[in-house]
Amino acid sequence: MKNWLRSKIKSKLKNYKVAINTIDSSLPKNVTIQKKVAIIGAGIAGLSAAANLAERGFDVTLFEKNDYLGGKVGSWKFESNGETLQVEHGFHAFFRQYYNLRNFMKKIDVYKHLIPISDYVIFYQNGKQQGFAGIDNTPGLNIVDLRKKGVVNFFTFINPLSISFLKLLRFHPTKTFEKYDSVSFETFAKQTMMPSHMRLVFNSFARAFFAEPHKMSLAELIKGFHFYFLSNDDGLIYDVLNDDFEHTFLKPTKEFIVKHNGKIKRNTAINKIEYSNEKFTIQDDIFDYCILSLDVKHAKNLIANSDSLHQFPALKNNFESLKCTDRYAVLRVWTDKFETQKDLPYFVFTDRLKCLDSVTFYHKMEKESAAWSQKNNGGIFELHSYSLSDDLKDDEQIKKQLLDELYHYFPELKGMKIIHEYFQHRDDFPAFHLNQYKNRPTIKTEIPNLFLAGDWVKLPVPSMLMEAAYTSGAMASNYIFNKENLQENLLESVYSYGLLIKE
Repeated sequence: MKNWLRSKIKSKLKNYKVAINTIDSSLPKNVTIQKKVAIIGAGIAGLSAAANLAERGFDVTLFEKNDYLGGKVGSWKFESNGETLQVEHGFHAFFRQYYNLRNFMKKIDVYKHLIPISDYVIFYQNGKQQGFAGIDNTPGLNIVDLRKKGVVNFFTFINPLSISFLKLLRFHPTKTFEKYDSVSFETFAKQTMMPSHMRLVFNSFARAFFAEPHKMSLAELIKGFHFYFLSNDDGLIYDVLNDDFEHTFLKPTKEFIVKHNGKIKRNTAINKIEYSNEKFTIQDDIFDYCILSLDVKHAKNLIANSDSLHQFPALKNNFESLKCTDRYAVLRVWTDKFETQKDLPYFVFTDRLKCLDSVTFYHKMEKESAAWSQKNNGGIFELHSYSLSDDLKDDEQIKKQLLDELYHYFPELKGMKIIHEYFQHRDDFPAFHLNQYKNRPTIKTEIPNLFLAGDWVKLPVPSMLMEAAYTSGAMASNYIFNKENLQENLLESVYSYGLLIKE
């Protein structure tokens, strides 16, 4: 019976993978007349666009305000107590339905650096742990299988209010947002009497998108649950890079762009652009196309400063309503102690006491960190708060709270000596809050030859985080290929409709 169901579900979800676009193989691939493209922002979206366009012969210039590439997967060096160390923005997971990003990683020969995590684990405040390894990977069946983990129970299935949980199986790319973008996850949880364990899982899921439950759009949460759990049979067990992003992803991507004659200008902040006669003037150079692939915070500032773009009301309105999420913090510490639970995965979520949402064990995950750990007989821990409460404003106060909560979950680390630390306190992640979707900008704008890319851009497929960033840059490239009558690159996604929805 289960095998029959798996077959039916796989067929309903189009074998878990669909093409986003149609490829006309009769068209040429490479541009023959010089076309100049400016790409502003070298996060994953900008790197995606630069790599795809440079490979096809476009004259690409990638502008980046920082000394390092990668944006939120960026990596850079810093000095501490006589040592030079490498640090990243924070932990990132490569889920197995990140089809487009993974295909690119195969192309540039960095896919080999991916290693699997052993489990998707949540720590409860009372010391208990919740893992998800071993549940059925088939969409729908995995929900029933959550009984094994105590996330749902018999009452969940007979409670009349539980009928609302079927919304999770009815994702629709437009109707879901029309109905539920103004409803918070917290409201939904209360209305359905969601079991406490299930609520914790969803709270952790919401915070992974840098949103508190009372601010998180239920529509965005349904989209996320569809993308990560109910549209594919890859499960929640994901992969991570086995070394720092600079070594395993950023340097190879840069080398690919440069190999195809793309230019990368670091330490070059672009605060405004000039637009006239379907051309863009940036730093006294004229470009045929422009892709804005900055984070939300800096994209809003650039649009506000670019007077020649203000004649386009839709773009101006889109950016005025676009929001950054609340403040978040990342603290990485190099210490003289290890956690005692050696069988833990590289990354764990926590049922936060006040601000600690996750802990990453870099000494277990990355080669460079493991080498430091072995030499110094200590651990490297990253503590992440995805959404800081309003009363936590001072950096020292935030660091103390993060460490106090670490000691709550790992009391064996109390008294550890912190040899090095690196702290980030930022507010530049896109908000997936209530009522944001309607005015969220799309890749194609009303301005001819201007495109947007990033994990904050509205996509025609239910993609999120790193996959959304890469896909948006690749789709912007495809729009340019199309305008130049060139063959597009094939892009793929999970099926855009839930199990209980007809297309």
